[in-house]
Amino acid sequence: SDNTGMLDLAAAWKKPNDRLIAMFFLLDFWKKGLKDCFIDVDISQEEFKQRCANMAGKSAKEISLDDAKKLVKRAIYISNAVGTPIQWDYTRWQHLLGDMSHVPNPPGSLYKCARCSAELTDKVVDITKKHAQQEDAHFYMVCEKCAGEFED
Repeated sequence: SDNTGMLDLAAAWKKPNDRLIAMFFLLDFWKKGLKDCFIDVDISQEEFKQRCANMAGKSAKEISLDDAKKLVKRAIYISNAVGTPIQWDYTRWQHLLGDMSHVPNPPGSLYKCARCSAELTDKVVDITKKHAQQEDAHFYMVCEKCAGEFED
């Protein structure tokens, strides 16, 4: 959701028996990075479609594996910067995504404006990083241009 900085991502690979191995992610681009990852090593195509529908509702869309890798790389990049532990499931099964070393680190500031995706100042990024692990801290970070739109 663009309103929360959170993104559900699902990827699946067909096995020889036509069942799937599926990876499910919860990516937090406003705070922690890779917030959750779990694997289902034996799921039917119908079950996978149903889980995807339940995860995303009406806002679901298909993206390429390369675009999915960029999203995961951005989440890992944030996790490493703020000290979020990487889940065992991701560490164990990341090979499914292929070689992530060729996916470039995201350019610009660690976090982006919640309204327009512009770069944020170092000060805003540093404050967010400082409080990223606090469960009771919630952020809606905007750039200077968008912040001006809130002024009367």
